[in-house]
Amino acid sequence: GGEGEGGGRGRSSAGQGGSGRARIEEVAPLPESLTRDRLKEVMTYNAVLLEKELLPIKEAAARQRQSGTQVQVDPRALAAVQGRISAQVHAKYGVTDEQVMAAVEKFGARDDPGFKAILQRIAQALNGALA
Repeated sequence: GGEGEGGGRGRSSAGQGGSGRARIEEVAPLPESLTRDRLKEVMTYNAVLLEKELLPIKEAAARQRQSGTQVQVDPRALAAVQGRISAQVHAKYGVTDEQVMAAVEKFGARDDPGFKAILQRIAQALNGALA
């Protein structure tokens, strides 16, 4: 029989990957549905929401810059944006921020060329609001 058949099914995740990974999964158990492709979809949805939610904050910052005042972004406004995005992601995909972050670690998304564009999009959305 081949490797994947029969015995030792329960320990498929035990020997994989670097040290800290098992700890992360205990904190936020990943649902079976949160595959690499699904993670990419969730992150894309996240980026779209982020761009939409941060638009008013960006516009306010641009107005402040034009009028010569120092740009002040209210941290509560950013926290509220993050909360709304988390709620919408959870409503649509049934995953929490912690699970998404755990999946990013599990799939090595930060070093994965397939995730590069979406990570840049999220970073640009944030930079535009904060810079």
